[in-house]
Amino acid sequence: MQCSGSGGLLHVSAQTMQPNSWNSLEIAKLVAGILTPIALAVLGIYLHRLAKRFEYLQWRNQKLTEKRLSVYDSLAPKLNDLFCYFTYVGAWRDMSPTSVVGLKRSIDKEIHLAAPLFGKDFFKALIAFQDTCFETFTGWGRDARLRTECERRREYYSGDWQASWDSLFSENVANTTSIKLAYAHAMQAFSKDIGVHEQAGASER
Repeated sequence: MQCSGSGGLLHVSAQTMQPNSWNSLEIAKLVAGILTPIALAVLGIYLHRLAKRFEYLQWRNQKLTEKRLSVYDSLAPKLNDLFCYFTYVGAWRDMSPTSVVGLKRSIDKEIHLAAPLFGKDFFKALIAFQDTCFETFTGWGRDARLRTECERRREYYSGDWQASWDSLFSENVANTTSIKLAYAHAMQAFSKDIGVHEQAGASER
């Protein structure tokens, strides 16, 4: 009787435990069914925000490139005019010393306004080109002096030379080689920031 009772007790215990194990499995399935959509929703929100961030960065880079190109369109011809004047190329005989000084002022203003849009190399390279062409800090209220030969300018100027222009020239004359090198560095810094080098490198590959 006792053994039979004990066997019956074990049988009953096994029966009572089986529904509990099934309930745990069902609960796990239910929890998984609830958590899966939530996880997918969170992942979807994250991917959406990531895509929006990527779109914003693309839009910002595009606008920055457009602004840099606008600065280039304005500055590059002026820099080229200086380069031609100081290397005796093109229409250098038609440019008066006062117009060249005025050109420097215009370039200086644009360089400083554009500096936040470009890298440090751009600003340094353009200032270095200006310093190669001009002697600055010549005195309070005085214009920068042109680092080129006054005699040759006076001799070949296409208009009427004014004697007062002689004081606009520096005794520290820059050679054309240094001017060409400084100009090349300035244009390289320009092209680097507007992405010309990157596009050329990609096309070569």
